[in-house]
Amino acid sequence: MSDIEDDLLALAGADSGSDDEMSDVPLKRVKAEEESRQASMDEKADEDEEDDKENEGFEDEEEEYNDVDMDAEDDDDGDEDDLINPYPLEGKYRDEADREHLLEMDEIEREQTLFERSQEMDRYNEKKYLQQRMKQQKSAGVEKKTRSSSRKAATSGSKGSKSDKLSELRKQREQKSRKAADDYEEDEEDDNEAFAEDEDLEGEYDDGYEDEVIWGSGSSKFKPRSFERAGVEHFNRIRIGRSFLSKYLYYRQFGDVISKTFGKINVGMDRRTRRPLYRVVQIEELVSHPHKQYRLGDTKTDFYLVVSQNKSQTKEFPLSVFSDADITPEEFERYVQELNKTNEDVPYVDDINEKAEQLHQLMNSGLSNKDIDDMVTKKQKMQGGISSFDAVYQKSRVRDELKVAKQEGDVARVKELSDRLRKLEDILYKDTERTSAGSMNDMSKVNERNRKLNQTNIRKAELKSSHLRKTGELDEGDPFSRLKTTTRIFYQELVNEENQKALQDARANYETMMAEKNEQEAKIASSTYRELGNFDRLIAQVDIDFVPAL
Repeated sequence: MSDIEDDLLALAGADSGSDDEMSDVPLKRVKAEEESRQASMDEKADEDEEDDKENEGFEDEEEEYNDVDMDAEDDDDGDEDDLINPYPLEGKYRDEADREHLLEMDEIEREQTLFERSQEMDRYNEKKYLQQRMKQQKSAGVEKKTRSSSRKAATSGSKGSKSDKLSELRKQREQKSRKAADDYEEDEEDDNEAFAEDEDLEGEYDDGYEDEVIWGSGSSKFKPRSFERAGVEHFNRIRIGRSFLSKYLYYRQFGDVISKTFGKINVGMDRRTRRPLYRVVQIEELVSHPHKQYRLGDTKTDFYLVVSQNKSQTKEFPLSVFSDADITPEEFERYVQELNKTNEDVPYVDDINEKAEQLHQLMNSGLSNKDIDDMVTKKQKMQGGISSFDAVYQKSRVRDELKVAKQEGDVARVKELSDRLRKLEDILYKDTERTSAGSMNDMSKVNERNRKLNQTNIRKAELKSSHLRKTGELDEGDPFSRLKTTTRIFYQELVNEENQKALQDARANYETMMAEKNEQEAKIASSTYRELGNFDRLIAQVDIDFVPAL
């Protein structure tokens, strides 16, 4: 045990008047302890005198503090009684006459006056609120002071306790002065410092005033979260289509932004309606498969999207199967049914709004030169080589470098640039051949399509003309054109009878004609003009009266 501890034990034995504790102490140490005891008693006497003075000052200061508290309470009560609403009518006007007076003012002057009154009402509300909180603090402080009075009485003889009381008194005075400030921001910070130290008063301070009072002109930084479930119109705000994917595929943060968005994919044809069938899916992540490249628009890509309809249905799809059309209510209902199978719910509207904000930031984000170079490099890697446009640009640059190398006489550089130039020319030649072959192939396809179309049109025209010829429904645009007529027989039996009768008449006439012909031939054969001299007799029988003309 140290000498200091021995001295303390000796002092404790002297104060208590016990001689038993000193019986075992050696004689030499007793003498030393008596000397140290005498010195400590002298010091203690001096300290008692100082403590008496401090006690007197503390009692005076405590009385002063109690008087200040009473005066402050009286002042607060008086201020609360004197605190009157300056504009009781709608928080803007004193009375109806004041309202009429303001309405008669000029517009600019009226708006300025209303603004000043709104500022004054804000200060009034703040003062009223602060007075209420100070009153509650005082009522709670009385109980705390009562509880701590016993502790103060027990430790009143200690110098350290006196110092603690004085520091506590100063702290309370500082808090008291800070609460009386009119500035809202400083007052709010001081209140937080003062009230955060006493955890017992937290429940009493939270009495609903925070929700009733509107502080100044500001608003809360954090909006309350909504628990409204999203609908089809919210889904369409973060719907990802094929055009969006092909445009922003190589942007930074693209994979993170499109995660938890939605899209609709084509899964085939509806057998009943013969229309394309789509399903709504949620995009989970973006993955890459370099060995499974496919075409997306005019470029190649190896990116795939992992999508899901619920937590038990997950599959990878290429970007080309995503549709640019909006999600319909029927497709949304089908997606909700898939979620219900695994007891899942659609996301909240707040989650949809946050994702829509991320998509908006992605679309409005600019591209630096490094981003553009990375995009070009990725696309070239997907294309499997240098494109024709890049080859033309590099060819012109290599030619310029080749001229410089020839002028400098750098043989190795000239050879290297010549080889590069030859490779670029091969690339351009192959690209030209491929383009020409593609153009010829396209031309042949167009010609074949036109030929088939002409044949089809000619065949349709022939069928139409044939039908018009059969029905006689020709074009009546020319009234002087010859019209084709068609004989129509309505009584076939009567015609047959007439034909039979005509045939019989023809046969009878033929027989009559033949008899008459035979009779005439017989007469000719028996005629007398064939005998000699008959013509002379006939001529002699002719009487001719001839009168010569004079």
